[in-house]
Amino acid sequence: MNHLKILWQPVNEGCRILEVFGNHSEVRIPDIINGLPVTEIGPYCFAETKREISGEYFTFFSNAAKTGEYFPLRGKSVEKIILPASVRTLHNAAFYNCRKLHTLSVGNEICAIGSDEFTNCGHLTKLIYRGHPSFVPGLSLILERIETDLNVIFTTDAEAQIQGALFFPEYYEWLDEISPAHIFSRSIHGEGFRMRKSIQENQVDYHKYDSCFENACRIESERVLCRIALNRLRWPDSLGADFRAAYESILQKHFETAVSLAVAERDFALLSYLFTECSPDAISFTLATQQSIDAGWGEGAAFLMDAQNKHRKAIPKDFSFDDF
Repeated sequence: MNHLKILWQPVNEGCRILEVFGNHSEVRIPDIINGLPVTEIGPYCFAETKREISGEYFTFFSNAAKTGEYFPLRGKSVEKIILPASVRTLHNAAFYNCRKLHTLSVGNEICAIGSDEFTNCGHLTKLIYRGHPSFVPGLSLILERIETDLNVIFTTDAEAQIQGALFFPEYYEWLDEISPAHIFSRSIHGEGFRMRKSIQENQVDYHKYDSCFENACRIESERVLCRIALNRLRWPDSLGADFRAAYESILQKHFETAVSLAVAERDFALLSYLFTECSPDAISFTLATQQSIDAGWGEGAAFLMDAQNKHRKAIPKDFSFDDF
């Protein structure tokens, strides 16, 4: 059980979380506190810097045991945060300097986000969006504030089933001064900026997203291209034949890189997909098995050896004597 002590205050028929105390790096905020839905995450709630909270009405909620040590869950002490589906507002710098935060799970009610929300959250690489890609209010607001590599996974509300996934590569921008007029020209590097613009009118525009891939192939790394292709091929919602062919071509060209992603993350489902759906050859099996062994991933190595044996047995034997 996720034992927490929470400092909160009532706001507009809901409640705002001000600070959280616990004893684990993974935090699941409850849906209801004292009969009120959790609708807001307050300013600097999980930020590393300590805040002085005074002058406002607030109180404590606790489901914690009477014994045990509870520390402020902020900054480097949090790695995964699961917000209730009822949360609508993320106030300024709510996750500021959460340098170890790697996963954030949100519902589809978010409609307002403050500034500096994810500043210095360099390890935030996974966003679990509990909703279907056909209705994603708030997602574009989050994507606008995260410029680094981000894998967005669409799930059911209980995270029980993946309904889709999209990878958004890192991008960065800078201003060039044009002297002597002191006029600034804005430059953007990385296809991730355009790919983030594929979220329109509260839904994913798959055609716009897929159309970015041609240019991505010219400027993005093999690892990024494989992540984009794998997500679209595994969950091919509205995937046209031409785009499918482009994604399959990249996987075929960089198959070893795709395997390295599965091995590095110990992603058994991804490894299984690669070796059951992508028609690998014997060399691919051998290289992937060695990668798994070198990484100390016994489960992956065992699966590959078993799959390779089945692959060999499935190859039809040619007993033709026409050449004699």
